[in-house]
Amino acid sequence: MCLSARTLFRSSLLLGVSLVAGVLTPRRAHAQRERLVVRLDQLGATSVVQPAGTVAPAQFDQQALQVTLSHRLVRDQGSAIVILGGQWRAVRQPLPRRAAAVGGSTGGATEGTTTLHTATADLMLLRTVGERHTVVGVLRPGFYGNALRVEGAAFVDRIVSPRTTIGAGLSYASTFGQLLPIPVVHVVSRASRRVIIDALLPARADVWYMPRKGLDVGVNASLAGALYGLTDSQSTTQGVTGANAVGVANATVGPQVRWTPQGGKWQLTADAGTTVLRRAEYVRDSRVLADLAPGNVPYVRLGMQRLF
Repeated sequence: MCLSARTLFRSSLLLGVSLVAGVLTPRRAHAQRERLVVRLDQLGATSVVQPAGTVAPAQFDQQALQVTLSHRLVRDQGSAIVILGGQWRAVRQPLPRRAAAVGGSTGGATEGTTTLHTATADLMLLRTVGERHTVVGVLRPGFYGNALRVEGAAFVDRIVSPRTTIGAGLSYASTFGQLLPIPVVHVVSRASRRVIIDALLPARADVWYMPRKGLDVGVNASLAGALYGLTDSQSTTQGVTGANAVGVANATVGPQVRWTPQGGKWQLTADAGTTVLRRAEYVRDSRVLADLAPGNVPYVRLGMQRLF
């Protein structure tokens, strides 16, 4: 999601999405927003807990591909900004299969790779109130696996100094792999001429150092996840009878780099590091039926994006 004092701040609170900040003006904290983002994640392999009556995959790894599109509309001489967009994310991973679905043989364990999809619209309104406050409302309707639902958030930013904006609010999202009300804390600050702090907790936190124009290096902490609805046939073949959803989430920490070719609006991004918190659970109506408990692993994230 995005926010600024009078214009636009970017954020990736809802999902799983993390969108990275740009530059700050001398008087007001201001982060750019990406028009197009394409990002690929690769997480290392680990073992998982095998639910009763299933055949566990030999190794549990994950790949994720995300595409985000946004279009910005400015109204009332800049006091109101509307962001219209959409996001598609696919997470590919092996899941345990019911023994009956693979003939009771462990030889079928490698056949259990599943791709979990989200396809959502992003509807965001930012409205300046007075000289120091911006109100932000976000709706993200769409398909989360087989489930059709609306996630969203609302929060308020306040300029506390010419270099710093702080905000707070509440979201209702499945970023943790469970559908929960989640408090939101937003901070954008130019700590020095070359250092920017940009955080929308608990979804992401970035510290950027800009050694020269077009090159940014820093540290990122982010959380991406969703609660994916399952069909009855998926529940029957992919692990746990009676489950109507699978919750997946990964919190990661590591260094990052962002490069902008001179004079262009395209950026290339790269991250690497390790997961620090993971979730992979079969659930039914918020009740956990089986916890796969994947271990922490290294990750690599590559992407490209075009700014407004």
